[in-house]
Amino acid sequence: MRKFFILLLATALFDTGNCLAQINSISPYVTYLNGQNQSAKDYILDLFNDHDIVIICERLHGEMTQYDLLADIISDKRFIEKVGNVFTEVGVSTLNPSLNKFLHTKDLAPDTVENRIVHFQRNCSFWPIWDNKNYSCFLHALYSINNSLPAEDAINVYPSDLPFSWEGADSLTMLKLRIMIAGRDSTMASQIIARFNEIRNSNQKRKKALVIMNYRHAFSQEFFISGHSLKNTAYFLFKQYGNRVANVLFNTVGTTNDGFNLLQDGKWDAAFKLLNKENIGFDFRNSTFGKDSFDLWPYRSDFTYQDVFTGFIFFQPIEKHHTIEGYRGLVDASFRNELMNRIDLIGVVGGEFKKMANLKKVLLDDNSFLNVEDDRKYYQVDTLTSKRDSWLK
Repeated sequence: MRKFFILLLATALFDTGNCLAQINSISPYVTYLNGQNQSAKDYILDLFNDHDIVIICERLHGEMTQYDLLADIISDKRFIEKVGNVFTEVGVSTLNPSLNKFLHTKDLAPDTVENRIVHFQRNCSFWPIWDNKNYSCFLHALYSINNSLPAEDAINVYPSDLPFSWEGADSLTMLKLRIMIAGRDSTMASQIIARFNEIRNSNQKRKKALVIMNYRHAFSQEFFISGHSLKNTAYFLFKQYGNRVANVLFNTVGTTNDGFNLLQDGKWDAAFKLLNKENIGFDFRNSTFGKDSFDLWPYRSDFTYQDVFTGFIFFQPIEKHHTIEGYRGLVDASFRNELMNRIDLIGVVGGEFKKMANLKKVLLDDNSFLNVEDDRKYYQVDTLTSKRDSWLK
């Protein structure tokens, strides 16, 4: 019996030791976060005090809660008065004249607003269809904001992806697109630089800009894959404007061959959960987080997070993140044949666009799924939260 109690005590101490080891692994992050209390929105807006351009690194394109925060930032009086300009990766640059005309036209009938937004959703990308609902939600929010403002205070929005249009597109157009895609980041950057220089040299009172880029397009450094250089849109903006630019990473998930993973194996997310902090922003430099190796990028590099990003915003834990694919009225009878034609054309480009042939097979039977909102959590979210919570046991 005595041996049994000794064994029981030893097991308890071993389990406690494991627990303490896990907590100790995240304690440096917890200690740092205890001193941080600035909200994500205030952090972004304060960056404009010392920077002309602030780049936000999106999560997955379709993640919805990030756009709740972005709409909140853009509608804030400080943004309206000091910034007023937004550049986006989503949206081919050829939409610029018509999109800004729409966003600056007041008091349109609700049906007109909806029809225009469906048009922009259908034509915002060189992909045959863009079905992430947050784009249309973002346009609705921007129109509502502008409709409540004096004309001189309205927000300007500049889609900055490749100069491409589906109107009149043919096989030659697709061959040109294939060439453009190879230099996509430099093209996006050059379009932003040209437009931003126009803004700086204009008479308008607001000469700052928010830039929304996805994933690697927001990285400030030059990366190498198998010896080949990869220079991202943010890299070119930093080269052009130096320390007048800041870039900020949303809390997000990384990718592997098997799906998603958490940054630093879940330690970051665990620290935020332990302190119940769901809305916060801070600089990477001089932080515990900034010194960690840059593991958002799946390829080997010697960078730390503070080498690649100015700062970090945590807004909502991963179990609250969700995407919505599909949008009511996106593919009606009048657009269905156009979409089929686009899918055939994009095959000329090759590469990952070949997968669109599978979409055509589905559409031949049914296209209703693109008109229905599919609201879902991250794939493997239960596995991700379990991994995060394992640091707290």
